[in-house]
Amino acid sequence: MGIGKQAVFVAKSTLDIFYPNFCATCKADLNTNENHLCLTCLYELPYIQNNQHDKDNLEQLFWGRKEVQGVFSLFNYQKGNQVQELLHLIKYHKRTQLAKFLGSQLGQQIQQNHFDYIIPVPLHKKKLKLRGFNQSTLISKGIQKVIEVPVKEKLVKRIVHNPTQTTVSKFDRWSNVRDIFKVSQPDKLRNKHVLLVDDVLTTGATIEACVKQLLQVENCQVSVATLAARV
Repeated sequence: MGIGKQAVFVAKSTLDIFYPNFCATCKADLNTNENHLCLTCLYELPYIQNNQHDKDNLEQLFWGRKEVQGVFSLFNYQKGNQVQELLHLIKYHKRTQLAKFLGSQLGQQIQQNHFDYIIPVPLHKKKLKLRGFNQSTLISKGIQKVIEVPVKEKLVKRIVHNPTQTTVSKFDRWSNVRDIFKVSQPDKLRNKHVLLVDDVLTTGATIEACVKQLLQVENCQVSVATLAARV
């Protein structure tokens, strides 16, 4: 292979990592007007807004727990479904552009609402160094493209490096996340309505721990947005 062809090959291989030309779900080749997912797979994903039962369950997730202004989620997450596969691609296969793309899809559903800041649920610095990115930040940037609200990553910090939540019981999840977050700049959050963003909402333990800290700030209102929720 000549130097010129080798350079083209390397450039194409690099481009395919960040902008793959096949569907993330069915692996079919994408058309020029398709991004990350073919139109068929994009249409067939389990959107919460298309199912009234799911919508009702989503709205009730924080009832009697924390005073959340609104809860927004794009997909119904169930073990083994296409949504779980997409989340795994983002977190464990570094499909960062897919996270931003799906974040923009979520943004289109919430653009009629007003927020002062978008706050990604933070990773601990050790986890961030290991993974190389925070998927919640990528989703937030996708939302930002649609609703044009600033993303603020430094207003909340994760101060405890707790174990992964995917392998522990529901009770242990609640125990693991007690007091793991800290609001670092409360003055900037007074009298603000913030959109707290994460990738998935299952038990709600992690997000509620973060909401708890935000609500201690004077007149700070919190809404929650995730790509997916188990409803």
